[in-house]
Amino acid sequence: MNHAPPAYWHLEDLAALGDLASEFGVGNATVSNWTTRYPDFPRPLLELSTGPVYSRWQVRQWHDGRTWKASRNHQQRSQ
Repeated sequence: MNHAPPAYWHLEDLAALGDLASEFGVGNATVSNWTTRYPDFPRPLLELSTGPVYSRWQVRQWHDGRTWKASRNHQQRSQ
């Protein structure tokens, strides 16, 4: 797995909270909670009037590097 950030960002790498929520199969509130609950969550690249914009690549690296416990909601969605 490549752990170095890209030399420049592609537009398709930029993601809002809703984009990240869809990608990881969780609600917007869950991603919002990650940003405050986990100090190592990637910082936004930019703050727009519509909300923060993140690097999808950085958030994937962060997400994939964590050990997650299955939540009740996740278990119900999987069945």
